[in-house]
Amino acid sequence: MKKIYVVRHAKSSWADLTIVDKERPLNSRGKRDAPVMAAWCKQHNYIPDFIITSTAKRAKATSKIFAKVLGVPADSYISDDQLYHAPAEQYMQSCYGLEESENSVMLFGHNPGITYLANEVSQKYIENVATCGILIIESSAPNWQELAMDNCNLISYKAPKLI
Repeated sequence: MKKIYVVRHAKSSWADLTIVDKERPLNSRGKRDAPVMAAWCKQHNYIPDFIITSTAKRAKATSKIFAKVLGVPADSYISDDQLYHAPAEQYMQSCYGLEESENSVMLFGHNPGITYLANEVSQKYIENVATCGILIIESSAPNWQELAMDNCNLISYKAPKLI
């Protein structure tokens, strides 16, 4: 069984409206929430074998906080520009190149794709995956290449206000 942890980046700053979207940093709430949510993952043993993050500054900053708290080594971490404002399907496709020895991955990205993904693999409707929200997804796919919406199931959704 494959496990996919999908994390929406932590809250970003809108203090400087001249900064292009991809370069927006985390704000103080984002810097506070990310380590709390990472610690929640560690407490529940949601520790990935590999991390893939969007190339947006806020997603990379969030993923680095998680990697540090969860003890994920630097050689088990990559950036993928295709996760920047990706549609739901891209989250699955980003896993296709993973080694089969890796049974879990943590993906960092953005809405609306993450909320669409949540609703594709869930039995109940989620209106909006909050910033720094985490989807815990299990797949019955025997390998990463066969990962698809129809063989995935949302096990849990947590957000900073829900823990």
